[in-house]
Amino acid sequence: MKWIKGIMVTLVLMGAMACNEDVEPYDAEAQLQIDGAKIDHHLSTKGLQAQKSQSGIRYIITTEGTGELPKQGEKVKVNYKLYRFSGELLDTNIESLAKDKNIYNPQRDYKPLEFQLGYADIIPGFQLSTYLLKEGGEGDFYIPSVLAYRNAGAGKIYPNENLNFKIELIEIN
Repeated sequence: MKWIKGIMVTLVLMGAMACNEDVEPYDAEAQLQIDGAKIDHHLSTKGLQAQKSQSGIRYIITTEGTGELPKQGEKVKVNYKLYRFSGELLDTNIESLAKDKNIYNPQRDYKPLEFQLGYADIIPGFQLSTYLLKEGGEGDFYIPSVLAYRNAGAGKIYPNENLNFKIELIEIN
């Protein structure tokens, strides 16, 4: 009986490997072109004019802030809101907003997000966006999927989904 289960597991694994041979490898450069066109279209339909960073992030600084831009290795404290391009709020660290939008999780700790730039386990697009803000500054950041969750997605985020983060840089340490 055990050998039948072993053969079945082997066949399933062989089938999965065979299916994976047909899947094209992820091409980040090609996907970045696709993402950029989708982001530009979204901005155009909303009548928004954004700047473009070298990484491909489109952004609008809504509050300038003061002081200098943060540097790699510095610790920062931020508030954020994560939206789909449709306007659906997916995540935030702001408790009152989470409650208003019915995404509140009582098991979560709602406080400013603190991390070290360049060394945190946070998506690259979020970190790169934070580098564009001065302390006290706020901005809207349109993140290509290649700088977010790529073709894997995560939770409510679809594979190859571009994201809109609204970030406020509260403090640089």
